[in-house]
Amino acid sequence: MTELPGSDAGDEARWKTAALFLLTLGILGVCGRMLYPFLPAMTGAVVLAVVTRRPHQWWRGKICNRTAAASSALLLVTVSIIAPVLLLAQYLAPHVITGVQMLQDGRVQRSLDALLNRFPQISATIEQSSEFISLGEAVQRLGAFVASHLVGLLSNSLAAVTQIVIMLFLLFFLYRDEEVAVGFLFRLLPLTHAETDFLIRRLEEAIRATVVGRLLVAAAQGTVAGTIFALLGVHAAVMLGLLTMLVGLVPAFGAWAVWLPVAAWLGATGHWVKMAILFGTGSLIVSTLDNFLYPVLVGSQLRQHTVSVFLSLLGGIWLFGIAGLVLGPLIFSATEALLTIWSSRMGDVAEGQ
Repeated sequence: MTELPGSDAGDEARWKTAALFLLTLGILGVCGRMLYPFLPAMTGAVVLAVVTRRPHQWWRGKICNRTAAASSALLLVTVSIIAPVLLLAQYLAPHVITGVQMLQDGRVQRSLDALLNRFPQISATIEQSSEFISLGEAVQRLGAFVASHLVGLLSNSLAAVTQIVIMLFLLFFLYRDEEVAVGFLFRLLPLTHAETDFLIRRLEEAIRATVVGRLLVAAAQGTVAGTIFALLGVHAAVMLGLLTMLVGLVPAFGAWAVWLPVAAWLGATGHWVKMAILFGTGSLIVSTLDNFLYPVLVGSQLRQHTVSVFLSLLGGIWLFGIAGLVLGPLIFSATEALLTIWSSRMGDVAEGQ
């Protein structure tokens, strides 16, 4: 068989292209592994940059120097967002530690035992349904689990501060060099200018909807729960409302993690009417706010079904940790946008044939 002229050169070019592709893929994998520990910081920087983009653009119009505008904007973000969050965490930490100590020293278990002793039928039903573990043992295991994770969280306070510092460092350059970052995306993505613009707009909408929507829903749950706690005369109603808002940020956890133990505590201390009121308002109002408000505030902007939003949040948390609250819906939105682009391209190809 006669060998075609230039076939060796063509094979060599293909092998070199394949080798370059594998080398690039390997280097990207190494870079991803290097950057993975800083994923929360990078996610936080991008989220803050997107959420505050419009105010920053207005602020940048007032200050001509890009470095000065970025520095002053970073200072405003630190004072208005970062500092209050750190103060809130410092305020809640002693109360959380006290709750863990109550789980460990048996006070919660004794209160539950006293409550169940007043209702022997309920106690017998619980004991019969829990064949492999008793209620007291479950409380002890819960205390040990929470305590171990709390110790880990407190011991990683230096790591958390490091993440915040890196996040602010990245946020400064996102503010100052926004055009450079956007231009890099336009050059990197194998899409047309219109398709890249469409994808970036979808991702911005996803970030704003996820962050702002989740914060609004959690704030509503915390406000309603705190008001109910105050009306019922529960001690530290403000702290419990703030705690409800924090746990409301995590969809897999939910506001019930705060109001349900408080209701049990009211019952254990003999406040049956207050327990019934809190149980009813907590289950019918506080916990259902998430189901009504989140699809309205987030699902419509994400252009996704409520089930998709819920699964993206849970899957994101499972895969990326706390950063998955943003990355999960962001990946789903990127997938939907890319599938839309592919569908449009296939439609154009079909029309051209």
